[in-house]
This record gives sequence, C-alpha cells and structure tokens, in this order.
Amino acid sequence: MKKNNLLLLLSFILTGCGFSSGLYKDIIQAQDLITEQKYKEAALVYETILLKKPSKNINIKINFQLGEIYSIYLNDYNKSLKYFISIAENSNEPAWQIKSLEKMGSIYFDNLKDYKQSIKVYEKLINVSPALQNQNYYKLRYAISYLKLNKLNESIKKFKDLLKTNESEIVLESYFNIGIAYFYQKKWNNAVKNWYEFLRYEKRKDKIVQVKFLIANAYESNEELKKAYNIYYSILGEYPNTSVIKNRLNSLYERRVSRKR
Repeated sequence: MKKNNLLLLLSFILTGCGFSSGLYKDIIQAQDLITEQKYKEAALVYETILLKKPSKNINIKINFQLGEIYSIYLNDYNKSLKYFISIAENSNEPAWQIKSLEKMGSIYFDNLKDYKQSIKVYEKLINVSPALQNQNYYKLRYAISYLKLNKLNESIKKFKDLLKTNESEIVLESYFNIGIAYFYQKKWNNAVKNWYEFLRYEKRKDKIVQVKFLIANAYESNEELKKAYNIYYSILGEYPNTSVIKNRLNSLYERRVSRKR
C-alpha cells in the first residue's frame, strides 16, 4: 500500500508539469527503481533531479517524495525531515505546507520522540486559519507532547479544553491522559475520577482492563487497599500478565492482614 502511494505521487508529478525529456527520463527511472524496491537508488536519482533546479512545482513534489522515501522505507528520519522542512519553509502553497507539517509532526512525535519539536509543529497546524479539519487531532498530540515533557499542569489544561469537543475518541484520550497527569502528580483521587469517566464511554475490552489496572494502582498508592484488591481481583484472568495481578493481590492481602494485627 505504501509503495502504491508513492507511485500515485509519481504519477501526479508526471502530470501537467511541463518538463524536458531528460527530466521525464530521470523521473521514470526513479519510478522503476521504486517498483523494484530499490529505494536508496531512487532517492539518489531524485536528489540528482533537485540539483538540476527544476521548476518550483516539481521541486516541491520531489522534496515530498524524498521525505516519504527516507521516512517510510529507509528509516532515516532526520534526512526525511530535511525535505519536509524545505517545503514547509520555502513553499508558498498552503496545501503542501500543511502536508509537510503533518509529516514532520508525525516523525517528531512517533519516530524521534522529540516532543519539544512536535509541540512547535502542532502549534503551527493549530494556528492555521481557517481551522483545519484535523485540528482536534493536532491539539491532542500537542497536549500529549506537554505530558511527555512532564509539563503536567499545561497538559491537563489542554486536555480539559479537548473535553468540550464532540469527537468521542478525542474525549476518551483526554480523560485517559488527564488521569495519567494527575497520577504523576500523586493526586490519586483526581486520577481515579477521570479514569472512571473514561470507563463510562470506552467499549474496547483491552483498554478497559488497562484503565482498571491503573485505577487499582492509584487506590493502592493512596492506601485504599480494599478498593485496590477488589479492582485487581475483577481483572484477574483478563489482564495480559496474570502473575502481575496475583502478586499484587498477595501483597495487598498481606498488607491488610498486617493492619489488623
């Protein structure tokens, strides 16, 4: 599927661009190399094309193609960023700028875990006017980036703003992450409150089990041992690592017995 996407982009490059037969030949050569899964060789051909200083229209599309090749197939994310940044900074076509910023945000967030940079990119996407269709998705990643950087109060504020949206997945992710932020702050009751809100709407069993485990952990940390025991017991046999739950139950039992002595 990814290869097909690249070939579609190549077809787009070849359509109505008005270039020389030599340039046409180079692009066809790159297309053939991609078909043969020779991505490094294809990238070299494209880089050679850029050295020939093609028109702005072709330059943008070749840069984007190189960004895709290096990120998807060659896992060279820093080199991929070079091409997407070139489009975002030098192109005067908003559609290509937005596509490139989206790619940059994904690379910084998913691949490089560079959340300082992902904040900068998603902030740019959030501030595009008129608002883009995926604005709430950008805001979610923006807030998660703050959480990853341990800027907890800032992240909580941003997640709470997202609770006002009508997108159920965004709301669920926000409740979940607000709980995580409060958990890091050792505000156990606030964490539990938001995770129970999450459970009101979540339907996926694996997510429900995961959050119940976190709730039990919060109760345990808050010395509410009976509540913690009951939650752990409720997911015994459902949590992926049964031995973890059994160890927690045994530990809680011993602590409760010790309290009564």
